[in-house]
Amino acid sequence: MLSKSRYLKGLKCSKALWLNKFKKDEVYYSENTKAIFSQGNTAGDLAQQYFPNGELALVSNYPDSKAIARTKELIANGVTTIYEATFATENTLIALDILHKIKGKWHAFEVKSTSSVKEEHVRDAAIQYYVMTNAGIEIEDISIMHFDRNYVRKGAIIPTQLFTYESVFRRMQNYLNEIPKNIEAFLEVYQQEEPTVTIGTHCDNPYPCEFANYCHQLIENKELLENKIAQKVLSTEVNYRNTIAIQDFLNSNPYPIYSLDFESIMYGIPEHDDSRPYQQIPFQYSLHIQKNATSKPEHFEFLGNGREDPREELIKSMITACGSHGTILMYSHFEKTIINGLIRDFPKYTIPLEHLIDRLVDLLPVFKKHLKTEATQKNASLKNVLPTFLTQFSYDDLDIQNGMATMDVYRNLSNLSKSELLVARKNMLEYCKLDTLAVLELYKLLCEG
Repeated sequence: MLSKSRYLKGLKCSKALWLNKFKKDEVYYSENTKAIFSQGNTAGDLAQQYFPNGELALVSNYPDSKAIARTKELIANGVTTIYEATFATENTLIALDILHKIKGKWHAFEVKSTSSVKEEHVRDAAIQYYVMTNAGIEIEDISIMHFDRNYVRKGAIIPTQLFTYESVFRRMQNYLNEIPKNIEAFLEVYQQEEPTVTIGTHCDNPYPCEFANYCHQLIENKELLENKIAQKVLSTEVNYRNTIAIQDFLNSNPYPIYSLDFESIMYGIPEHDDSRPYQQIPFQYSLHIQKNATSKPEHFEFLGNGREDPREELIKSMITACGSHGTILMYSHFEKTIINGLIRDFPKYTIPLEHLIDRLVDLLPVFKKHLKTEATQKNASLKNVLPTFLTQFSYDDLDIQNGMATMDVYRNLSNLSKSELLVARKNMLEYCKLDTLAVLELYKLLCEG
């Protein structure tokens, strides 16, 4: 029998569908994905408070035949709100998050821990609707419940404000006709040997596949990856330099030069007061300062403890470290976005934070427009520019090598032992420090011509 999740997996990849049934021990979830799952469970529990006083259809921890019988019983007894209402038809089983009667008619609600409706949610609703209606229940409307991006936490979470919902009844009509054929095809996959499907864009869309590690080790994919890597070897020789534009940039931004970088985390369900769903919450900064071309860079940093809201302490530390004058380099607009968010949420620091924004200068356009190589002309991100122009700078030797890993570590800081915490903080600080030092070195590279 297909579950709803396996049906959706079949839409993504027949190999993933087969592996999910026969090689489930090959599953690998990143810490970030685990956090998303945990948040989804919490969101589901909170969403039930949007329609309170309902009855749970599940008898065990998972939807099964007992849950189907329990759902029928609840409907027969006149219950108007059912959580995890379970139905089956055509060898396909679904459990709807919330089934609720409005003016005597059933409305279906599927809860998603996102801040908008995505197309995969519409296809999710379509299979739910198909199974429910073919199981004999008439559904007036079906909606996706998600976080209201305008919700601002003030004290305890208020579910009726945290969530909003949007009907997808019309949109999901486009997918109904394909469902019977899909069900037949997906059930047929189970009757076959392991499918051969090479890696591709489907591995990450609409979400990263939990079998990616397994698939990357297969012979056909190793060869494919090796060929792609060979094809991607691009020249690092400078093929375009706009000397006048670069000099204008340097003249407009002389020493002293500051280099600023934030690390941030997003919570779907806001963790702190004065924060919103999926808002970027800065928990760390690194700042390098070089007063002149020959002076040794000074370094300042801040890292939250993973428990309390880090933002106000970060603001005060950053304002003091940045002083009152000098260009503050960033790489892309992320730092400006973060500081604007801090101004909105902590208005008493508006004046000094606005002064910082006035001093921010983006270094990315220089390497995107005025200094190019074959390796960077299509992608001038810092992670691409650094190994091209500054080969001595590498993240390979660091225990933390990207922002996502930093977020994962920060999320678990409060659960670490004292010795583990010391190591984690050291690794996080080293990663962020390398980012700001690298930007400072890129500026020096421009000065040296």
